[in-house]
Amino acid sequence: MRRFFLLLTIVLLCINANPSVKAAVKIPSEIRIGILQNVKAVDFQIPKGGKLISASGKILWNAASEPKTLRLTAKNGTISTPNGNLSEYFTVTSGADNSGIIWVNGRQYRGKILLRSAGKTMNVINVLDLEHYLQGVLPKEVSPSWPMEALKAQAVAARSYTLANLNKHSGSKFDLCAGTHCQVYGGKSAEYSRTNQAVKETAGMVATYNGKAIAALYHASSGGHTECSSDVWNWDVPYLKGVADLDLSPHCYWDKVMTASEMDEAFRSNGYQIGHITQIIPSKTGTSGRITSCIFVGERGQVELTGEKVRTILGLKSTLFTIAWEQAQPSNGLLAIPTSMEALAFASQQSSAAQPPIGIWAPGYQPFQWVIHGRGWGHGVGMSQWGAMAMAERGHTFDEILKYYYYGITIESRNQ
Repeated sequence: MRRFFLLLTIVLLCINANPSVKAAVKIPSEIRIGILQNVKAVDFQIPKGGKLISASGKILWNAASEPKTLRLTAKNGTISTPNGNLSEYFTVTSGADNSGIIWVNGRQYRGKILLRSAGKTMNVINVLDLEHYLQGVLPKEVSPSWPMEALKAQAVAARSYTLANLNKHSGSKFDLCAGTHCQVYGGKSAEYSRTNQAVKETAGMVATYNGKAIAALYHASSGGHTECSSDVWNWDVPYLKGVADLDLSPHCYWDKVMTASEMDEAFRSNGYQIGHITQIIPSKTGTSGRITSCIFVGERGQVELTGEKVRTILGLKSTLFTIAWEQAQPSNGLLAIPTSMEALAFASQQSSAAQPPIGIWAPGYQPFQWVIHGRGWGHGVGMSQWGAMAMAERGHTFDEILKYYYYGITIESRNQ
């Protein structure tokens, strides 16, 4: 821990003391968030003053005097209203200036709602301004009870990520989705006063590199060290470098046990027909020690996968892990096979007739289970949310936190 604070002090001494400067980062008047994708029916409550408008501009429902509830359904490449009106897309407004609240499947949303046909289904898109969007993101990404400086760091990171990823889902005619693929978004129903405060106190502030909003990736828990983007996705980004991290989260250490049959089935169900797995070889690791590529040897073949792919197949919290096996004792009394992953690199030199290399079953040995010991939660790139919380608890400001995790950035401010 003393090494961490020494490194942190050195880094922060290099940070510009000014938390923000004026800049020309363009913030759009509204953004489009895909809140529901490929659904067949949606229930709405349109607030007083709201309208349902077809693609041709015709007002089909007008909640002039009181809220109205209706269901829209996907039908043969179009969307249908309860009275049979059809359109390729509909707009649901929340009042003259879209300042009201629309209920969608029991959840509240600000702004307006677009419904677009997607063949036999439809996509539901929330159109609103950036700051209101962030108010629905923060409490889904971090705890509202965390220190305000950590919440403000998350607000700036989420704002920057959004601006850097506009049109990420352009094929579906919206900017970002509402899930973990982009940023988790819960609409107005998710908002809390403290996270709203963090958004408002950092309004317009954006993390930039060379004048452009950064792809401010973040994750829950680093396990003690973040990772370089190039070691996770072969995407070398100058501001996404691995740094030491103070991780006191409940996710810092974790374990998972899989039987031999569960391991085999995980690969088989994901299309890898390599048979019974007998050997696992980590072929490359990143700055933090995360597995960046790994070879799985089966009785009918082998496959080399990225660490992120392995994480997905095995359902792991992160790629910062080791694997060991446990097995039943052989009936003929042969020596045990080495079980630690760390021994893999030396297996060829240490093997003998009595003790074969790790992963090669000796006669009489039966695989029992794989034991996985890991650290952290998430891809490990960019800001560690639990690490940011720990820094805030120790008195660091939001800009110091951001500049520690994102190397060489500037915090720019646009007048609202």
